[in-house]
Amino acid sequence: MGKLKCSCLGVVILGLLACSESRVDIVNGVNQKSANSIILDLEQSHINTTKLQAKDGTYSIQVPKNKQMEALAILKQNGEPFSDYVSMGNIFKKEGFISSPLEEHARLIYALNQEIDNMLMSISGVIQVKTQVSLPLPNDNLWQTELPHSSASVLIKYKPGSRIDLYLARMKNLVANAVPGLTPDRVEIITVQQNDASL
Repeated sequence: MGKLKCSCLGVVILGLLACSESRVDIVNGVNQKSANSIILDLEQSHINTTKLQAKDGTYSIQVPKNKQMEALAILKQNGEPFSDYVSMGNIFKKEGFISSPLEEHARLIYALNQEIDNMLMSISGVIQVKTQVSLPLPNDNLWQTELPHSSASVLIKYKPGSRIDLYLARMKNLVANAVPGLTPDRVEIITVQQNDASL
């Protein structure tokens, strides 16, 4: 009888250990850079992580089931996972089709938005960026005396405590230099602390 009780107790303990060690996915389909960033943030908060690679080359992150809500809260606070970045090389990759000038112009604007987002994301404290560039179409009208101006609007979400205000002038110059015909005075940057709003 004593041995039976011990066996039953052992089964219960093993069952509890198995439950406590069960893991769940918190992120799927992210690239390696995003996966590594997520792992770093979670490990710094003492949450054990597992990175798994899928057949399509993307990654998923697993954490202990009892840490799921804490992990999700950390990801939300840090604005993760980040949006995938598409380089100009990928956007303008030749695929054997001839694009119209309007399509090429639209792709150029999209590429500029992506490049600016990627540059500003490298600034300490920035967790999310949305850029909208306005770039006039080339105009062959010789009778038009005043040409439209380029402009850009940038929305930045940053971590609480980050001194993003110290970089505003530099960020305007950075954006202006990335867009043909754009000057810093036509760059509008709005900064939002992470807890104030969600983008």
